[in-house]
Amino acid sequence: MVHAIITPYYTGRREDTHKETFDITDLKRWQEQGIISEQQLEAIIKQEQTENKPAGEKKPGLNLITVLYYFGGFLALLSFTLFIGVNWDNLPPWGRFATALSAIIVTGGLGLWLRFIQKLEIAGGLMLFVATAILPLLIYTISSLTGIWPEGASFYELRFAVLIMGLISLIGAIVIMFYTRFPLIAVLAAGFAHLTLIDIVQMLWGESFLFNESTAIISSIFILIGIWMTFYGMKDYAFWLKLYGLIWLLFSFSILFFESGSIIFGLLYLATYIIMVGISLYLHEAMFMVFAVVGIYLYIFNLVFDIFQGSAIFPLILGIAGISIVLLAVLLQKYGRRFFQRKTDEKTNLPVTKL
Repeated sequence: MVHAIITPYYTGRREDTHKETFDITDLKRWQEQGIISEQQLEAIIKQEQTENKPAGEKKPGLNLITVLYYFGGFLALLSFTLFIGVNWDNLPPWGRFATALSAIIVTGGLGLWLRFIQKLEIAGGLMLFVATAILPLLIYTISSLTGIWPEGASFYELRFAVLIMGLISLIGAIVIMFYTRFPLIAVLAAGFAHLTLIDIVQMLWGESFLFNESTAIISSIFILIGIWMTFYGMKDYAFWLKLYGLIWLLFSFSILFFESGSIIFGLLYLATYIIMVGISLYLHEAMFMVFAVVGIYLYIFNLVFDIFQGSAIFPLILGIAGISIVLLAVLLQKYGRRFFQRKTDEKTNLPVTKL
């Protein structure tokens, strides 16, 4: 939107074209210089939501402020987790409830103040992320006090209590994510949805349900939903959903692969991550390529140490193949256009093949 309005009117000096980003100050300066009109300035501010942005918070990206935000937010969550892990058994039931409730009130209240009063979206969003992550603990403490969650029960015996906790936490995460528009909370929503779906599978399948198989399928669904969200303009939320799905798919699918010992399942495992390479190229997303490379490497390591039982010849052949692929990539980068750009006949507009 911004570039569509500015580009026809911008006639700055050559050195100005090297500036890849601009802010509200640049827009106002261009309006004063007559490069853009006052109506265009107002339209840009409204479209890009740059109005009333505080100067203290930088735009999302890899910068010092963002790094400090995320480091502090995750450090706060880690510290609370460690505190609970060390002192949980020493706290009485009401003490556990008070601790969880106080943590949610403090972090949630601070997050709302930063997000909506101070207009610091990232800082406030991270505090609300921490509060949302603590929500299942609060539900657990309430369930324990009311007797819904008896001590020492198995996961199967707690399936209805887990379902309640998962559903309430999922609804809470979705509401907070919708209200705050903070994409990172999508990770928590995916986690709560994962817990809920696993619990439903256990209720339908029985106590001896297949966790890894169920997780692999659920993770694949998350990835597909993330791809769908990408095409419908929700890339920020889709990123975290796809990342969550890719991590759990690699974890569960790799366990199944190493435990199976089946050649057919191994080929399915390899094919899955080769397809992921194609998805990465199609979507232009490096995240898929990273997980595809890890999956393919795990398949190769399994070949070396399991099927070929540490044979020295196979790694040598594999190394030669790897070097060859690198050289092939260099040649394609240098001469690929010449190889793949086919000439056409001017009269018939058909490809011309040189013999």
